[in-house]
Amino acid sequence: MQNKVEQQDMIIIGTIYIQFQPIVQVECMLIKKGKIQKLGQIDEILNEIQLQNEELLQNIKKEGYWEQQVNEMRIIKLDKQQMVMPGMIDSHVHPQSGGIQLSRLRIQKYCNWNDAKEAIKNSIEKGQHDRNEWVFAYGYSEGWFKESGQKIEELDEICSQKPLIIMRDDCHAYWCNSKIVEITQSQKRDGIFIEDEMNLVRKYIPKLSDIEQQQGLLKGLEHLVGNGIIGFQDAAVKEKLFNNYKKLYQDQNYINRLPYCCMSICWNDLFLEQTQNVDEEMKFETVENQIKQIQDLNLEKLYCHSVKLFVDGVLESKTALMNVQYCKCSHNGQLMIQNIPQIIEGLNDRSIQAHIHSIGDRATDIVVESYERIANKLNKNVINYLAHLEFVSPKAIESFKKLNLGANFSPLWFYESPELSLMPTCLPQHYMKGMYPIKDLEQCIIGFGSDWPVSSANPFEAIEVSVTRQPLGHTQKPIPIGDLNQRITIQQAMHYYTEGSALLIQKPGLGLLRQGHSANFIIISQNVFNIQPSQIHQTQVLSTFINGIQVYQLRLL
Repeated sequence: MQNKVEQQDMIIIGTIYIQFQPIVQVECMLIKKGKIQKLGQIDEILNEIQLQNEELLQNIKKEGYWEQQVNEMRIIKLDKQQMVMPGMIDSHVHPQSGGIQLSRLRIQKYCNWNDAKEAIKNSIEKGQHDRNEWVFAYGYSEGWFKESGQKIEELDEICSQKPLIIMRDDCHAYWCNSKIVEITQSQKRDGIFIEDEMNLVRKYIPKLSDIEQQQGLLKGLEHLVGNGIIGFQDAAVKEKLFNNYKKLYQDQNYINRLPYCCMSICWNDLFLEQTQNVDEEMKFETVENQIKQIQDLNLEKLYCHSVKLFVDGVLESKTALMNVQYCKCSHNGQLMIQNIPQIIEGLNDRSIQAHIHSIGDRATDIVVESYERIANKLNKNVINYLAHLEFVSPKAIESFKKLNLGANFSPLWFYESPELSLMPTCLPQHYMKGMYPIKDLEQCIIGFGSDWPVSSANPFEAIEVSVTRQPLGHTQKPIPIGDLNQRITIQQAMHYYTEGSALLIQKPGLGLLRQGHSANFIIISQNVFNIQPSQIHQTQVLSTFINGIQVYQLRLL
């Protein structure tokens, strides 16, 4: 993050969107002491602060981007193609994991296993792997092995003397070589560990030091603000990460540069190391104590009022809990947690948000039915939401609206390459048409989340795909997942990544530009409403401002 973090009084002139639903646009914004003092017309604001002079008026008429300092006031005039908007809010993301993986070999950019395998070999030959002789790579796709299947011998050929572990692109599976199978004393002949089985490997992975973890978190936050993210919810906070956030957000050397953060405490992993069952009351007590710790710190940018529940798994592992059986299988997925109604009711009674991983339609039905049981005593001050929604039954869609449940989507998943995807062979074909029913839920509170590092943290890539349901930049025949009638407008997508997500993480106002509010905004390279949808992903974040402080500026070559 930049060293220069002074708060400056500013005037921004140009195309300024202060909200997207409905769209409201102004041409000038005055910022003083980190807050928006006035929004409106150029002449009106310049007159108010008595900054009218001939030279300045002539400069305003000039084409192109320019900056000028007048009487300790920083004036920024945008190019006519650029725009200002509220900063993005990511309602489901994993910054520390993402930051750590930025330093590791990422292979999801490759189109096939042969290319990825060569990259891993080259990395090992150059010694570009983590300490303690473990070799890590991230991002293999099951679609690479559609014909041949995955074989542990492939990894042993690459690396037989050192433990080699590759994480699947959705972070719900490890593929390991024989060395790791030997270390874990497991019977995994293919070396593939999915969902809870991954814990068998995790306990042997060399632990990063506290400093390395903190550096990973900081690098992840830098990556977010560079993508225009000024607020987010960390979707699975465990004890060590909880303490890393506390330490970082109390550090005066960093606090002015950090985005707003809501921590969601990972319920499934509370007391994970215990060998016997832990009473749920003890879990509630632990969560309440953690929340109180953050409240007592009284930090502006760090807060905690949310619990993350994993109800099911993912489609790729055939662990998403469905109302139908998977093709060529005798099961319909996996329920990851018991006593869901009791947990939801306990959280509701304590005014704690439930942030629920629910991908399959049966999982979603179970969650919705749990809320229906307590409909008459739902805490109206808490917005509970389901994350990663992929399949939602028609009955559940109606219940979402009645119960005021929030919906989180990861829209970069709204298309799949048919060459790589295994999804069409996972479920009955008619089911695939119902994937990602975002249009059906538009009357609900909807927010977008990247789930980075599972997918890109760049909001504009996700926005484009939510609008087109096609690969980035694609302008020909659609390659959709789900029904093309579920495509949304650019206006809706921008709203969901700003005000919508802010409502989900219970930080209303953060996704808007309002007089008297903190100046949390970004300057971007093009007006997304004036271009073809297939060009949205080319949008660059030029600057990110949090509380009126410039925390990121694009370095142009």
